[in-house]
Amino acid sequence: MLFIGLLILKWLFIIILAIVILTSLFLKFAPTFGGKPSADTIDRITNSPNFNGKTFVNLPSSKPFALQTVSNITPYTEGTQTHTTQSGNFLWQFLFPPKGKNPSHPIDTLPLNLKQKISNNVEHHPYDNTLKDGEFVWLGHSTVLFRISGKLLMTDPVFHSASPVPFFVKPFKMTNPPKAEDLPFVDAVLISHDHYDHLDHKAVKKLTHKVGHFYVPLGVKSHLIRWGVLETNISEYDWYECTTIAGNPSFENDGDINITFAPTKHFSGRRLTGQNTSLWGSWAVQSKQLSVYFSGDGGYSEEFAKIGERFGGFDVAFIEDGAYNQNWRNVHMMPEESAQAGIDVKAKVVLPIHWGKFDLSVHHWREPVRRLKSAFDTYNSKLLPCQRIRVTTPRIGEVFTLDNLPSAPWWEQES
Repeated sequence: MLFIGLLILKWLFIIILAIVILTSLFLKFAPTFGGKPSADTIDRITNSPNFNGKTFVNLPSSKPFALQTVSNITPYTEGTQTHTTQSGNFLWQFLFPPKGKNPSHPIDTLPLNLKQKISNNVEHHPYDNTLKDGEFVWLGHSTVLFRISGKLLMTDPVFHSASPVPFFVKPFKMTNPPKAEDLPFVDAVLISHDHYDHLDHKAVKKLTHKVGHFYVPLGVKSHLIRWGVLETNISEYDWYECTTIAGNPSFENDGDINITFAPTKHFSGRRLTGQNTSLWGSWAVQSKQLSVYFSGDGGYSEEFAKIGERFGGFDVAFIEDGAYNQNWRNVHMMPEESAQAGIDVKAKVVLPIHWGKFDLSVHHWREPVRRLKSAFDTYNSKLLPCQRIRVTTPRIGEVFTLDNLPSAPWWEQES
């Protein structure tokens, strides 16, 4: 018996040692963790006004948080189960998820039918597609595809896992899941930060030859280089740095596109160590015909109002609304705060993003969009029709324009 006991202990030790070694090798060498910044990038980071010598830091707040326009809404309830987001029951709800935390059946989504064809204009990229100027497609979470001034832009392309471990945090099941392989040529990709639910290394590898240029926060370029993107096809930005993308002269709505990387109140990091050594933020996209704001991730702050003033408002804002909890309210907005952010940036239309694709918190999967719409109903009820902010809620994969906004509560038909 003693011999058998010692043999069992020996094999347990060998198994534990093997797990430790394999985990260490994975953490050190797996490509999903990205690369290390070049000397030029390190020099820019060191000289950034948003870097304190060790990490990037959020802008200081001049006043305590307070919703100015939108009142707090009672958390969404379904039946007798209340899906709150209080810190006291967070761990319990994670271990024992409430009913409805995830959809019980595949979400009804539309196929991404953007066919490629050879362009007659050899001076530009060799692909065109069926998406027209001023058309948008939400692909779930924070991924939006849209055409502006003849150029196709995309935000935070994520199509696989929202985790470094491939089989963790998979997308919800969908009838027509969007795939990177189904995308046409994309002129520009805007990255908000390097978290896994916003920077998908498998998607980047698949898109390497389908993207004209990647625009990323300071410190993120090295990740893309490790995944096969040419350094010349990547540009890094600090807060309020900007550039111009030349519009496509073959399109009727000609004009350059100005893009600016703007602050948010968030954090970054893909490893257990080295947190906040790359920057995070949002993007303002402006042309003569259209202005777009992409919020990225972040807690509510007065910076949204400053952005609204600085850029004169936006035709549409993609606003984070989901994967929130009282525990991390400082870095992820609650739905009522998301509504306030849309008001602050002076958006005419708000597209809620960061919901409907991944299970990243403990709230019911429908709760983000319900609470956001309730908050805007409260706000709009006090205004004239011409002053109200419109909320658009397309299905994943649905093409829409600002003149024909989808608003049907499709999630109510989903179980």
